Amino acid sequence: MNITKQLSGLSARLNELTEDLDRIMDYIDNNELYNEIDNNVKSQLENAQTHLDIAVDDLNDGMYEDTPVDEEDLEEWD
Repeated sequence: MNITKQLSGLSARLNELTEDLDRIMDYIDNNELYNEIDNNVKSQLENAQTHLDIAVDDLNDGMYEDTPVDEEDLEEWD
């Protein structure tokens, strides 16, 4: 299985987790708990998914096709 497909699958699972969390949060009556989960859990899930999607897009655009050059390889040795 290629890496793009694996990362896209992980993104889909993060989306499902976020949707599940939204449904659970609908039943939270305590505003403090709701805000805590919203600010510290849900926002982190959304952030992770956003950055994962950006990485997948970059991968699809060929950004990571070339092997990065090690800085030591660029230095001339005496």
